[in-house]
Amino acid sequence: MRIRHTAAAIAALACTLTACSASASDEPADPTKLDDAASLACDDFARGYKAAQTQSARIDLANKVNKWAQQSGTNGIADNATVLARGSEGSAGAWQIGADSFAQACLDAGWKA
Repeated sequence: MRIRHTAAAIAALACTLTACSASASDEPADPTKLDDAASLACDDFARGYKAAQTQSARIDLANKVNKWAQQSGTNGIADNATVLARGSEGSAGAWQIGADSFAQACLDAGWKA
């Protein structure tokens, strides 16, 4: 019986420590505003957009953007980065739709060029 109590206490302690170790900066206070990951994704997108003229370059840019975007809690950033990635593998029109959607998500969240 004592072993069960000890195991339960250790599990409870581990859960408590895990919850306490999450920093407040993991999620933005307001998900409509840019968090650090969203800002990095938007910056990378803006720097690389004009040069992404080939499908290979578009895929590389989308992968770079998604590295940060998928860690973001800012509304629309992760979802629109996924659209960007799908568009990068499609036609020029699909890329443009993804790029426009991602850029708008950045602007809606308050990103400044």
